[in-house]
Amino acid sequence: MSDRGPLKILQVSDAYYPFPGGVSEHMHYLSVNLRKRGHRVTILTADYGDRGAEEDRDVVRIGRVRILPPLKAFNMTQLTVTFEPGLHLKVRDFLRRNEFDVIHTHGPLAPNLPHLALHYSRSANVATFHTAFVGFNWHRIGKFFFSGDSRKIDCFIGVSEVALDVLRGHYRGAMRVVPNGIDTGRFSPSVEPEPDVLRLPGIKILYVGRMEPRKGFPYLLRAFELLSSRYDLQLLAVGSGVEEKRYREMVPGPLRGKVHFLGFVPPERLPRIYRSADIFTSPAVGGETFGIVLLEAMASALPVVASDIPGYRAVLAEGEEGLFADVADSAHYASRLEVLIKNMEMRKRMGEAGRRKALRYSWEEIAAEVEEIYLEILEQR
Repeated sequence: MSDRGPLKILQVSDAYYPFPGGVSEHMHYLSVNLRKRGHRVTILTADYGDRGAEEDRDVVRIGRVRILPPLKAFNMTQLTVTFEPGLHLKVRDFLRRNEFDVIHTHGPLAPNLPHLALHYSRSANVATFHTAFVGFNWHRIGKFFFSGDSRKIDCFIGVSEVALDVLRGHYRGAMRVVPNGIDTGRFSPSVEPEPDVLRLPGIKILYVGRMEPRKGFPYLLRAFELLSSRYDLQLLAVGSGVEEKRYREMVPGPLRGKVHFLGFVPPERLPRIYRSADIFTSPAVGGETFGIVLLEAMASALPVVASDIPGYRAVLAEGEEGLFADVADSAHYASRLEVLIKNMEMRKRMGEAGRRKALRYSWEEIAAEVEEIYLEILEQR
């Protein structure tokens, strides 16, 4: 805990459990570890209509969420948008009834909960940007419509230098890199594998990600098809999304028994799936500012083959914890996977190196960095 005593902190995002994804994980674990440091943390998010029996008493839900289909302007990813008559008044009234030392928004450009919280904030404001929009310039549009509110941000956080480089082109103010964290106890070589998956024959290649265009899953299917005639392989695909049905239909007949679509995997089961695989791969083609799934695999001591994009280079070192591939070139992608398929010793060495690196990204460390930012901006106000 800081010398100021416990801080009252509000974390805000439209995306949160039960919606899967990196922002949901980030906000959850950051909040958990800030609480461990003695602070009082409330999460403001939208109502997904299925809260489950274990709803956190410190989660406040305002407005009903809508999940948009993938659009090119949004890096071909799904976006969560909160709608409700009088939404802005409900956010305003919530902030009038509750005082916070810090309001920490995640993705404050869209005219939804994060932006509304920033608009009505009377607190110190921190904003984390998780995505680098490419092509369509959402930062320019956001700055045009919300320039007055963006000036209220005391510190901009990017999850990598890639994210920060985008921000520097559009905003002025204090900026810091604070990477995503990883629960290195949850994702660990000591986790027991999933028995049913472990019993599958051959070398198991794992993909974890939403089934949407920017994640590049069709590239993996094509590379896997090139390899499966020469090696005893299984492909495990974890994740759901708008393209899942189409991707299932893309699997050639001879591979139907080797490609396993596991759909959405509950958080408590996911670490066991990682520990049941031999190689992890992520063929994402853009919009990734940080490779959180790479970090999960590395914490689980899995070697990685990933697309060669800047956000992944922020996490993975070529030849150390894994290999980069030109995933659009099926032959090259297959050849990089083949290097690890043929070399058990390399898989072991890279997995151990990945585990060592992942330990540097523990949520305890990340929460301490974020706490330091909070205290700095409060000191300056």
